[in-house]
Amino acid sequence: MPMTAPGQAVDWQEVVAALQGSDEWGQLMGELAATPGGPSVASLLRMAAAQASAGASAGKTAISAASGAAGAGGSGDGDGSQRLAEAVQQVAWEKLHTGDWHAVATVWRDAYVAACILAAAAGLPARQEESQAALAGSAALEGATAGAGARPHEQQAEQGGEAATLAAALWHLDMAAIMGGPLLRGMVDALIDALQRRWQALHVGAAASVGPLQGQAQQQAGRPLGGEAPGEPAGAEPAAKRPRTDASGAAAGPTVVAAGSAAVAPAAAEAALLPPWSLGPRGLPVASAQLPSLEAFWRDYMSQGTPVVISGAMEDWPALSRWADPAYLVRVAGPRTVPVEVGEHYLADRWGQQLMTLQRFVEAHVLGTAAQQQQHAEQHERRSAAAAADAAARAAPASAAEQHGQQQGEPLLTAAPTPAAADALSEQQEPHQEQHEEQQHARGYLAQHPLFDQIPALAADIRDPPYCCLGEGEVPSVNAWFGPAGTVTPLHTDPHPNLLCQAVGRKYVRLYPPSATPAMYPHAEGMHTNSGRVDVDCPDLQRFPLFGDAAFQDCVLEAGQMLFIPAGWWHYVKSTTVSFSVSYWWR
Repeated sequence: MPMTAPGQAVDWQEVVAALQGSDEWGQLMGELAATPGGPSVASLLRMAAAQASAGASAGKTAISAASGAAGAGGSGDGDGSQRLAEAVQQVAWEKLHTGDWHAVATVWRDAYVAACILAAAAGLPARQEESQAALAGSAALEGATAGAGARPHEQQAEQGGEAATLAAALWHLDMAAIMGGPLLRGMVDALIDALQRRWQALHVGAAASVGPLQGQAQQQAGRPLGGEAPGEPAGAEPAAKRPRTDASGAAAGPTVVAAGSAAVAPAAAEAALLPPWSLGPRGLPVASAQLPSLEAFWRDYMSQGTPVVISGAMEDWPALSRWADPAYLVRVAGPRTVPVEVGEHYLADRWGQQLMTLQRFVEAHVLGTAAQQQQHAEQHERRSAAAAADAAARAAPASAAEQHGQQQGEPLLTAAPTPAAADALSEQQEPHQEQHEEQQHARGYLAQHPLFDQIPALAADIRDPPYCCLGEGEVPSVNAWFGPAGTVTPLHTDPHPNLLCQAVGRKYVRLYPPSATPAMYPHAEGMHTNSGRVDVDCPDLQRFPLFGDAAFQDCVLEAGQMLFIPAGWWHYVKSTTVSFSVSYWWR
């Protein structure tokens, strides 16, 4: 593909010509010709390429005149080019959904990629429901440039229109990267890189378009992503405490444990998110190790199938500092489309997936949720303080008259609640439970997504753990897990060893050994035979009586730590703050 200078607009005429002249295009046409139903799709692709080339002949993505025809080209063939591109993209999309995803022939995934490239070249808008999300950055850009006062009005309009076109083109190419095959992936990655460089060039000098995100995070949650308080040194070690729980699992105050333990007492607002029996005597803390050598890791943990929290092995990750700033994530990958899980978790009712830009996800599901959680934490503190004041008032020594009445066998009258306690009681009577349930159904989680294959700029912020070289040394899956506090991965088991690396925030993890499988009550059939039927947050011990007696280990994983989960171990994971994790499966 012809490469543009960094930050320059993409010449779509050259892109289409490079596509048609590539060996990959010829291979795709040949494979389609030999596939049932393929010749008609190959014909559509050729026609769409010819039309896109003609429609793009007026030049580049940049809008040279505020004509309202952004991305449609200037030859008069833009509408026909878009219609053909949309038709072939729809046909390829339907081919992807003719059966089980894993059974779809690779040629249809490659055809879908070609259709997406042609849709981007033709200036085809994103689908309407995704378009509003994909274009979210353009309005911010226009507002920022208008406030800068350094550009003429016409140039502001041109760049705002170009931002919209760039967002739509990136949407098509991200769909190709997420859903498509490998044949044309090199061209897709090169195009995305060129378009994103252009998008970033438009944002130079317009820092207001992303800068407010960091301020919003500070105002809403009182701290950056991950929960480090302002003025708290990065990487500061919290006090190592493990709260006691009574037989019912209720907290009964903290118990200090050995320094360096993997279990750390969370703040009250975070503790409220934890499931019953967490960090108490019913479980054991996960073992911990400070930067073990490969030999020590193999000898003491991996070969023994023993979980361990490793500290000190992520010191060279730029992600530890960069990803805590939401403005950085938006600046690097704001216009990129990602799949987001919406709902409590994948086993719950009303769970689903949505496509949205990373910027929209950060604004709506990370910062927005942080604001709600901060409000709830403040309400919780007010209620706790009022309840404590009321308890103190009730515990005051009784008057002589009260003592006399009690001695005569008369009932002791209880004092009226204090005004603060009455207000707290009124708050408690509000429909908090309904609000909480609705928030669970609306919670977004960028979960188990190969984000670093899709966005190499973020991959540059992480480092493959050296421990993955043990065994066969193959790493088949590196996934991102990014979301607000309260996101849950329900009880399940995986066939491969796993290193869960915490870059931002904290996560509670509970682990059950393979021997506890009967007590996990796994689904007997279907897609979720590796998942348990027990709701760890609210276990039904009448239906699942073995679960209450199952031995487990647990920990709170801090930023900069990684947790080794051996193959076959059941695990439940819940974010207690805004959290960004990276998981490595290897053989």
